[in-house]
Amino acid sequence: MKSVASWAVGVGLLTTAASSGMLPHSIAYDSPYSTPIVEKPTADDAGTFDGLLSLAESLPPSSSVKVLWTHGMCTHPASWVDDRMRRLVVSIGGSPQTLSVRPIGSHGAMLRTERIKFQSTTIDVLFLTWSPLTAPYKAALAYDHSKQHGGDFPYTRATLNRELKHGLVNDCMTDVVVYGGANGVNIRRAAEDAVCEAMGGRLEGGSCNVPVGGSPAALAFITESLGSKLVFDAILNVWMDAQRSTDKTAVDRVATSLAATRMMYMVANQLPLLDAAGTSAAERAWAAASEGPPPRGNARDVFALFSRARLHAPPTSGPMTVVAFSDPNDLLSYRLVPGHLGGDLRDFRVINVIVSNDTTYFNYVERPDTAHCGYTWNAYVFGMLAKGYRAGKALPSVVGLTGGGACPNFAALLD
Repeated sequence: MKSVASWAVGVGLLTTAASSGMLPHSIAYDSPYSTPIVEKPTADDAGTFDGLLSLAESLPPSSSVKVLWTHGMCTHPASWVDDRMRRLVVSIGGSPQTLSVRPIGSHGAMLRTERIKFQSTTIDVLFLTWSPLTAPYKAALAYDHSKQHGGDFPYTRATLNRELKHGLVNDCMTDVVVYGGANGVNIRRAAEDAVCEAMGGRLEGGSCNVPVGGSPAALAFITESLGSKLVFDAILNVWMDAQRSTDKTAVDRVATSLAATRMMYMVANQLPLLDAAGTSAAERAWAAASEGPPPRGNARDVFALFSRARLHAPPTSGPMTVVAFSDPNDLLSYRLVPGHLGGDLRDFRVINVIVSNDTTYFNYVERPDTAHCGYTWNAYVFGMLAKGYRAGKALPSVVGLTGGGACPNFAALLD
C-alpha cells in the first residue's frame, strides 16, 4: 500500500513541478524510446517487416489484403472505427469507402468493413466493436459510482481513488472479468464470426464455412490490448469447429485461409498475462458434454495451430511475422518471446518494437493511462503499421496524427 501512496504523491508532485517550470526540462522530462527500438528476432534476421501498404504492394495486381482489427478493454464507442480509419488513411493514403456494417448476434456487437483502394490493389479492414456486450455488466456497477460520475455512492472517496475505481476498475477491468467467465460467451461468438469473415468464410450453424477459393490473398490481424486474446481464442474455435465437422474437407479449407496469414500486429499485447488464467471449470464441463476440446487455449496452442495449418496448406510466402508493440511503462503490455510460441519456430518471426507513448517524469513515472492507450496516436506505431520497417533505414513516422484516443476517464486527473 505504501508503494501506491508513493506513486500517487510522486506523480502529482512531479507533474505539477514539471508543468509549472519549477524543474528544468532536461531534468523533468525524458522519453527513452521516443525513437522506437526494433528488436532483431535472431542474429541473422535484422527485423525488417511489412506494413499494410507494403504487404498490399507485394501482392499480384488486383489482389486484396484482408485485415481484422479489434479493440481492447475499456468502453469503445462506434466512433473508434472512424478514429482508426482516419489515422490509417493519413498513414497510407488511398481512397476510403465503407463496404458494410452488420450486427453480430443480437446484443449490439458490430462488424464494419472499410476498403482503402489504391491504383492496383485494395486493403479491406474489418473492425470488430464488442463494447456493447459488456455494457450491461458495467451498468450493474453504476451504484458504486460517486456523484461526480452520475452515481449515488454516498461516501467520500479520495480523488485519485475515485477516478481509478470508476475508470480503471468499473469500466476497463470489467471487460477482462466478463470475457474470462461464462458471461463472455457472446464476445467469443462475435470474435469467431469476425475471424471467420476475415478468413473469407461465413459462420453457419455455429461453424465457419470457408468456401473453396474463398481464402484471401493475404491476411493480417491488428489487435489492441485484450483484443489479442479475443482473436487467438476465436482462431482456435474456428479450427476446432472444422475438426468436428462431418465435412472432411473443412480442415483443409480453414487451413488454407489460416496459412494466408502474413502479418499480426499486436498493440499492448496481454497474452502472457491472460494465459495464466488457464481453462475454467465451466469450460472443461462444456468440453466433456460436447465431446470436444475446450473453447479457449493459450498463445502456444494458437501458434502451434498456425504451424499445423501451414502443413495442411503450405503457404507461398515465408514465415508469418508477429510484431508486438510495447511501452516498458505500460503496466498491461508484454513482449513476446520464443517461449510463448508453439509448433515449429521456423514458421514464425517475432519482432518486438519498444516505444515510449508519453513522457517519463524524473525517471519516476509515465502516465499509466497514456502508456497503455497511447499507441494509436504514436506516429511511429502507425508509421510501421502502414509502411513496415526496413532495417538500416529511418523508421517511418506519420505526420499529422493528433491525440484524442479513448483513454479511461481517470486520465484527466494527471493533467
